[in-house]
Amino acid sequence: MEAEEKWCRLCLGDDNDGPLVQPCACRGSAKLAHSHCVERWRRTSPNEEAAYRCGQCKDAYRDALSLELLSARLQTKRSNGEDTTFTLQTLASELQAQGKYDAAVPLFREALEGRRSALGARHRKTLISMNSLGLLLRVKGDLTASEPLLREALEGRRETLGSRHPHTLGSIHNLGLLLKIKGDLTAAEPLLRQTLEEQRKTLGSRHKHTLGSMNSLGMLLKAKGDFAASEPLLREALELLRETLGNRHPFTLGSVNNLGTLLQVKGDLAAAEPLLREALEVSRETLGNRHPGTLGAVNNLGALLHSKGNLAAAESLLREALEGSRETLGSRHPHTLGAISNLGRLLKKTS
Repeated sequence: MEAEEKWCRLCLGDDNDGPLVQPCACRGSAKLAHSHCVERWRRTSPNEEAAYRCGQCKDAYRDALSLELLSARLQTKRSNGEDTTFTLQTLASELQAQGKYDAAVPLFREALEGRRSALGARHRKTLISMNSLGLLLRVKGDLTASEPLLREALEGRRETLGSRHPHTLGSIHNLGLLLKIKGDLTAAEPLLRQTLEEQRKTLGSRHKHTLGSMNSLGMLLKAKGDFAASEPLLREALELLRETLGNRHPFTLGSVNNLGTLLQVKGDLAAAEPLLREALEVSRETLGNRHPGTLGAVNNLGALLHSKGNLAAAESLLREALEGSRETLGSRHPHTLGAISNLGRLLKKTS
């Protein structure tokens, strides 16, 4: 069989003009491009979104160039006295996607304050900013500051959009996840079930928000010890995320991790290991070694290798996870505390 032809989707040149890379989630003949062609397009395209995400598949690039171009755009708007709230929101979202949480927080706060002042507390754009800040604070582990924002966003969306609107369902899901993280599984479960049921009806079973809710409910059931109910949800979510978003998307990688950790808890280490290795390998490639998602994958694989008795490899990974979590999330973040616990158990065994 002849080798598959490969060419740049932008200049139509081949790899004689430079290495071809896959910069986003596009597939087939459109998935490859020269890095220099993509950069030129992102710097010069009249489409403002081209700076930070692909115009075809809508996958974010999640790289330093995205931050450079969005930061420059924000500075230009500030200098010209233009409205900056959308650019603030976009740059903050990009910083969060790249794991730069501390840098994202003040931008989300500025966007929220600006929209409250200009549009009022119940405007849909204000509620978007409120929800975004609440979500980021939850990810940072600041549940006390996150909860009132998520509750206010949900209340505002119910009042203005109704209970079945996709944004309202997203807020119900977000509050349910926060309650799960707080350990209140009894209060969280009906919220996550309601969200998934309504999203299946209104968005369909293949929509990324529906699949996110499927993962969330599956992980809550895992936390309750109901593995029989958890596993089919996590498998369905992963299968559909692979089909719709591809194997490299952060949502897919999170789903791979979720199923892998469930199988580990069930004791099926042989089935769990390839999933956790896949999640870590692709996270390193797409998110970088210090992204919280990558560090979670490092920790998960380290814990599995500990269970298998491969203590030397496990210790190396668990130390990496702890060092990275301390650096990026701080010493009191739940992920950091989890990494401390995992490494402590291993060191106790080897002492």
